[in-house]
Amino acid sequence: MKLRQSVILYIIILFSSFAFVQTVSARQERSSEFSFQKGNTYYEEGQYDRAIHEYSQLLEQGLESGNLYFNLGNSYFRKGELGKAILNYERSRRFIPRDSDLKTNYQFAVSKIAYNTSEAPSWPQRFYDRFNIFTLNEITIIFSCIFISVLLFLTVSIFVLRLRRYSYMVLGVAFIVFMTFAFSLYGKVSALDSEAVIISQNAEAKYEPADTATTHFSLYEGMKIYVLELKREWVKVRRPDGKIGWIRTRDMEKM
Repeated sequence: MKLRQSVILYIIILFSSFAFVQTVSARQERSSEFSFQKGNTYYEEGQYDRAIHEYSQLLEQGLESGNLYFNLGNSYFRKGELGKAILNYERSRRFIPRDSDLKTNYQFAVSKIAYNTSEAPSWPQRFYDRFNIFTLNEITIIFSCIFISVLLFLTVSIFVLRLRRYSYMVLGVAFIVFMTFAFSLYGKVSALDSEAVIISQNAEAKYEPADTATTHFSLYEGMKIYVLELKREWVKVRRPDGKIGWIRTRDMEKM
């Protein structure tokens, strides 16, 4: 009898805990939605600092989305902070890379950079850009689908002899598709910790990590750079055209 009562009590506690978690989660979701809409209202009213505050609070809570970064980028752009606008547009592109509004705003913001050091992309880069329209999660799902499809085909071909004659063709196509998305996945993963954006109006890149070192070249607000090495308050970066120098960490922010 005691065992039965203990089981019933355990079930009651379990369901109560589940209900409590669901209630808290629903309240947090409503609170997040309210903060997001509040930020949108501030943006429409032209109160960009308040809009940035609301959006930033959501990020501090660990909430991320393409629309959140997009709206944050718009707020910074309206405020005149080109670097942080492009930074958040770049972050938004990782969530919603095919969004037409984001693409338009991003291209317009990039056109405002004081000096463009980008060179004509090579054919491997152009090939990569054609498949750079998927998010990291989407590429992972595609990988899983390719693996399951190949495994299913090989399993069925064991019992259906007619399918064996197409094995080389199917496996060849699957390999090409796999390598294409593997290249895209490698590019996205490797860029997670290396890409950054200049957020100061002008950053002087030095030959060495010291204020007294000779200036090698200049970097302008909104430019995308690649982080190579960190050394206290200095960071070694590479410009899109290949030039390498040292700048202050405060002049840039990682994506």
